[in-house]
Formats: sequence, C-alpha cells, structure tokens
Amino acid sequence: MGNLFNLKGKTAWITGGKRIGQRVAEVLAERGANIIISYNRSRKEAEHTIKKLKRYNVKTLLIQADVSSRQNAVKAVDEIKKNFNKIDILILMASVFEKTNLMSITEHDFKKNLDVHVQGTFWPIMECLGIMPKGSRIITISDRTSIGITYKEYLPYIVSKAAVAQMTKTLAVELGEKGIFVNSIAPGPVLKPEGMPGKEWQKIRELSAVNYKITDNEAVEEFAKLVLYLSAARSTGAIYPLDLGHL
Repeated sequence: MGNLFNLKGKTAWITGGKRIGQRVAEVLAERGANIIISYNRSRKEAEHTIKKLKRYNVKTLLIQADVSSRQNAVKAVDEIKKNFNKIDILILMASVFEKTNLMSITEHDFKKNLDVHVQGTFWPIMECLGIMPKGSRIITISDRTSIGITYKEYLPYIVSKAAVAQMTKTLAVELGEKGIFVNSIAPGPVLKPEGMPGKEWQKIRELSAVNYKITDNEAVEEFAKLVLYLSAARSTGAIYPLDLGHL
C-alpha cells in the first residue's frame, strides 16, 4: 500500500485484542507497528494474539486493564510508559453486545454499556494525550446505527455507541490544535457474536441492500484494512461506515 502505510517505528495500543482486534493487530504489525494489547477478562485470547505477532519482529506488550475505569486507564498508561515513549495510534475496541428486551432493561444494562463504550473510550484517550505526538491517530468504534437505520432489542448498546460517535466528532475539534486526528468506524455485521446461532446471524447478513455475499473472514479483513487506512489518513471528525449495505 505504499510508504503512506509504512508504520515502522510507530506504536499502536488496541484495547481489546481478541477476535476482530487480533486481525487488526496483525495488519498493523505487518506494516511494522509495535503493538500494545490490553484486555479485561480475555487473557487467553490476548496472549494468543501476542504470540501471533512474534513473526513480525515488532515490540509487543500485554496489559490487563478494565479501561472503563479512569484509575485503571492511568495504571495501563503508566505501564506503557515503562516500555514505550509514545503512542502514535490508539484503537478503542473494548465492547459488549448483549440483547436486551425493551421492557426488561435494567440500570445495570445501561451502566454496563455506557461504562464499556463511553468511559472505555474516553479515559484511555485522555490518559494517552501526554504521550501522543503531533500527527497521532485515534480510532473509535461506533456502530452503523449511529448514522443509519436502527434495530430492536439492543437499545443500551445502540445509545452508548451513538455517544461514542458524538464523542469522536467533538474530540476531533478539541484535539485538532494538538495535531491529533480522531475518527470512528461504524460497522454493521462483521463477525458473528459469540453465542448467537448461525441461522440468526445469516438472517442479519441477508438484510443487506446489496446482493453480494461476504464471509465473516472477509468482513474482518475489511475492518482491519479500514483501521490501517485511518492509521495514516489525514481525516478527522468522520464516521466511516463499514455497513455491508445495511444502512
């Protein structure tokens, strides 16, 4: 992809290093980026990601941190500082995706989604600013519903992801004078959620307005390549749909 996507000497922190995050880490490492992976509970998967990165001869760091807590975000960045002098790319992928019937929504449902998505995006950004040089990139993950048609049974998730989209636009303005680019990916169905029946996932896939079949692996690869693009593109305040025709 040319010199624009040569990330040698850059350091990327990915909050959430399993499933889609694993492939994102690989794509960035392939281009020479050092990789930091943080996880909350998925230690085994995060360790597997780190092992897969050894082939790329880049520096890696694995951190356990619930980044929805400011205190834990501070500890994570303190650990990063012991190993790296800067963060050039921050990718905020920590997420929950749980079905919630409208009439059964609890305070816990809202708190969990807002903590993970909103605070888990905001606090790592704020704690990283001191070690993000001019030209750094921040990539948040919102949702296709933030810019398009919504759906039922996921209201706390959808509301919290809409907040991430607006946070992205606002931070782009706030951090522009620091020379930091802030953008968001708004994905549609990419990888089947754990625990969701295959038939249900296939029905979601078929909601696309475009009659073009795509596998989960292909969708994950598209996601990772969009992260790569945003790791170098001079764009800010944008919400990039990766909706597979579901808007």
